Order: sequence, then structure tokens, then C-alpha cells
Amino acid sequence: MANLSTLTFAIVIVISCFVANGMLGARTKVDHVKTNKMIQEIGRYSVDEYNRLPRSTTANDEGGLRFSRVVEAEQQVVSGMKYYMKIEALTKSGDPKVFESVVVVKPWLRSKQLVKFGPSQGVLRPV
Repeated sequence: MANLSTLTFAIVIVISCFVANGMLGARTKVDHVKTNKMIQEIGRYSVDEYNRLPRSTTANDEGGLRFSRVVEAEQQVVSGMKYYMKIEALTKSGDPKVFESVVVVKPWLRSKQLVKFGPSQGVLRPV
């Protein structure tokens, strides 16, 4: 019984610290994005998944992108980890362009899901 009380007290303290710092459920900036292999991997996944989406051949779309790098990222604890990223990719013509994506990662399920992807400074399109 004493162990349960100690565990409960410890959990309350940890949660209080996160809430006091505004971290629980809030977006936080990911530091050193350009050298963070995991973030760069998730960015590449975003572009690859976007390229796999079915498109209309008449749509003026950005299909066939080539991943260049993630330039900015934020993360948010949800049921897993949600990543908000700005990604530089090359278009079919080789021009660099910045896109925004949202990916949810659930490592215990070995799951990644592209939630949104679209040109930066525009509305992200659900996928």
C-alpha cells in the first residue's frame, strides 16, 4: 500500500511539473532539426507518402516531390507524438519549395500516419 501511495505521489509531482511549465499537450519546438536523424526521417516519410497519394491527372498538383530536408519542426504529445514540420522539397522541375506536414507517430504500434501535407503559408490539406 505504501508503494502505491509513493507511486501516486510521484506521478502527481511529474504531471504538476509538466502543467506548470505548459508542456503537457502543448507544441514544443524541436531543436537541432537539421542534424536530428529521426526528424529528417519523418520528413522524408511525409514526402514519400504524399507522392503515393492518388491524384487527378488534370489537377495542378505538386506530385513527384523529392525530399530535401526538414527546416523546422514542433512536436506535441498526443496518443503518440504528433510532429508539425516545414519541409523543403524539390518539385518535378527541380525548384525548391517549402511544404508543411503533420505526422502522428506511435512507436509502440510501429505506426506513422501522414495527417496533412500542403504548400507552406497555405491551408494544410487533410490526406
